[in-house]
Amino acid sequence: MNDSTNDGTGSDKFLVTFNGDDDPYCPLNWPFGKRAYTTFAYAFCTFGPQVASSMYGQVSQEIAVEYGKSTIVATLGVSTFLLGVGFGPMVFAPISEVYGRKMGVLVPFFLSGIFAFGCGAASNFQTVLVMRFFQGLFGGAPIANTGGVLGDIWRPNTRAIALVFYSFVVTGGPPLGSVQGAAFSTLAKNGWRWSQYYSGIYTVVLFALAITTIPETYHPVLLARKAKRLRIDTGNWAYHAKHEELDFTVTEMITKHFMRPFAMLLTPIVTSMSVYGSFVFGILYLGVVAVPVTFTDVRGWGSVVATLPSLAIFVGVVVGGGLNILGSLHYAKVLAAKNGTPVPEERLAAMKVGSFLMPIGLFIFGWTSPDRYSWFAPVVGLTLLAAGFLTVFQGCINYLVDSFPRYAASAIAATTFLRSCSAAAFPIFGHIMFTKIGVPWGASIIGFVAIAMIPIPFFFYQFGATIRARNPYSNQVM
Repeated sequence: MNDSTNDGTGSDKFLVTFNGDDDPYCPLNWPFGKRAYTTFAYAFCTFGPQVASSMYGQVSQEIAVEYGKSTIVATLGVSTFLLGVGFGPMVFAPISEVYGRKMGVLVPFFLSGIFAFGCGAASNFQTVLVMRFFQGLFGGAPIANTGGVLGDIWRPNTRAIALVFYSFVVTGGPPLGSVQGAAFSTLAKNGWRWSQYYSGIYTVVLFALAITTIPETYHPVLLARKAKRLRIDTGNWAYHAKHEELDFTVTEMITKHFMRPFAMLLTPIVTSMSVYGSFVFGILYLGVVAVPVTFTDVRGWGSVVATLPSLAIFVGVVVGGGLNILGSLHYAKVLAAKNGTPVPEERLAAMKVGSFLMPIGLFIFGWTSPDRYSWFAPVVGLTLLAAGFLTVFQGCINYLVDSFPRYAASAIAATTFLRSCSAAAFPIFGHIMFTKIGVPWGASIIGFVAIAMIPIPFFFYQFGATIRARNPYSNQVM
């Protein structure tokens, strides 16, 4: 290594950067297999907390009986977990932008597994709620930071496709968690405890694999490491990276890095995408609640069999993924025409289609839920709902990553905060709503809200560039 690592401007010949656009040290230039492995490894780290979030709901009845609580109160374990998921990324996303993705993801991920064991061993209901909150708090780290990882290793013309396959793994978590939870609930004794031990074992085993095989991806941290090696190899202590010039005092961390997600949440783009993303994410968990009501309470199916229609959510995710791949191919053409300059608004093409699929799916699911209709009809509704969910949700993420490339993790953390708060509320009021007014009108109320949000992607497609031009966090793409 030599001083060819400078930025080429002559302003600071000892400033360490990547050696051109094709530098193999840059994660964007890693071999495809290495980038794909990193993507799926982080996806499965996110998959664990997603499964844990919904699996608890299926064993809450057993918890209610053991601790003498009502079913609604026992369900609070889902809500406290999701509240933890909401607050966790606000802490760990800034950490990942200071100390790297592995520190900001894998360490808290391991701690979430420890709290899963603590939940399984709880001797009272209060301990269950506390353990679930901290399990979600630390488990939220991979949920928020993985978007930043994908931005580290995939170029804009292929990032959306990588995010599709990542989403296949992640969004399969809630429906699969429901099926697994129902299976644990059939155990003669301590089924709910074993569901928590299962989450803990999954987390600890995956952590051991990930910490030893996943490389660091955050560019500023990699350049700081490169500068350190240069100083040691050459004995010239003038070599430095921009990341090393930052002040990481406690005051700086609190006032700048930890406050950044909250500050970004007050900007029009992040607010709108966060509200829309939190709404569709809440609907995903509402579907997990609605399926047992529809197929157990209304149709009289068994507890495990009644959760199987929730797998239609995964089928819908695959359909939505296909739409997003088509949108990504369109974006690649736009990117080529712009000589590689990102155009975030073009990410919204598939999202505009998905905004219509969600209310259509909700109305079909709701009004075909009575047992006089074939079970296949509400399953079709769930599929369309999930297809709309993925296109909208992934459109929000892609738009934020392209609009705020350097602070992608903080932008996604802000989104995760709102969507987790939304998802925490949906299972509680959703169960009450569906049981009190019925699935048809319950789904319709949510469907009307979904219709009201249809204009969001169309508005930002038209005016997003103007709004971004005024945003201090997005100047890198203007």
